[in-house]
Amino acid sequence: MRAFTCPVCGGKMNIVIETGLAVCEACQRTFDADPKDVQKYGGIVRDAERLMRQNNVAGYEDAIRLLASIPFVSGAKEKQAECEKRLSELQNRMERHRELIHREDEKNTKLGIILLILTLLFAAAAIIGIVYLVILWSKGMLSRPAIIVIVSVIVIAAALALFSRLRGGN
Repeated sequence: MRAFTCPVCGGKMNIVIETGLAVCEACQRTFDADPKDVQKYGGIVRDAERLMRQNNVAGYEDAIRLLASIPFVSGAKEKQAECEKRLSELQNRMERHRELIHREDEKNTKLGIILLILTLLFAAAAIIGIVYLVILWSKGMLSRPAIIVIVSVIVIAAALALFSRLRGGN
């Protein structure tokens, strides 16, 4: 069956892959479809169904393209509409996921800035404290026990920093 028009009334014919028949939309008469056409268009439908099972954007787009090429096959328009619906749902899910990642990135950036500011404030306070201690030491205003405590804290901090670097492999 090469011409997809009804030989009786001239209406559009739809091929029903499952039965191998062609049905006229206008007069509802049925005719035997060419087996080669049934096989060819059935293969296109199966390819589109296989692409749909991939459940990804490219698969749905290719399935839509295939199904749009055979509008005269019974069920092709419905499958195409289903593909378009699933594609839209998938794209909406992907967009929501991108928005969520974007919000998380913004939140992480803000947290990083806050941590950087706190680190800089802590470093500034430590430098000011060290300068103050050096001034007191140079004027001889630090007692011997205070110097021992300060040196001990510095040695312990250095040892902990070295140990954590060695342990972490950095």
